[in-house]
Amino acid sequence: MSNFGQYQNDTDFWEAVTEWRKRLDNDRGQRAELRRARTPVEIICSPAYQRGFVAHMAIKGFPLNADDIKRLAPAAGLLAHVNVFSGKSHFARQLAASNKGSQEVRDLRFKKLMAIEDTDELYLMLMRLIRYLDGSAHVKSLVRGVFWWNENTKRDWALNYYTA
Repeated sequence: MSNFGQYQNDTDFWEAVTEWRKRLDNDRGQRAELRRARTPVEIICSPAYQRGFVAHMAIKGFPLNADDIKRLAPAAGLLAHVNVFSGKSHFARQLAASNKGSQEVRDLRFKKLMAIEDTDELYLMLMRLIRYLDGSAHVKSLVRGVFWWNENTKRDWALNYYTA
């Protein structure tokens, strides 16, 4: 089992994630390195991720195993694009509630997101959607969604999107 599976309901874990992300505001080099990455592999191979996020989480008492490191890389890369930490609602609800474009256009974007199977493609689409939301994201739902991206996650996101 992944360590993340054990940590995902721990408030201290999420505080450590948020603290790491806020520290990126003062380390523009690391943030820029993560923001330039176009694939999860580029993130995994970056010192900003390995010496930044992975090391920070271990220091905070949340060591990540190899699977966690691989599956959390896209989430860390996406967090480098987040400027506003929305604690109000699920990321899918944020997409539904956005007043940019028509409902039909938002629904089309969401359906394209739900059709994605590939992690690289998911990463690029979520990066675009964060920009679409002006850098705002609900951190927990975004990180959990990227980590667990599967049919159950898609169903949960669909419920959150269409009930918003």
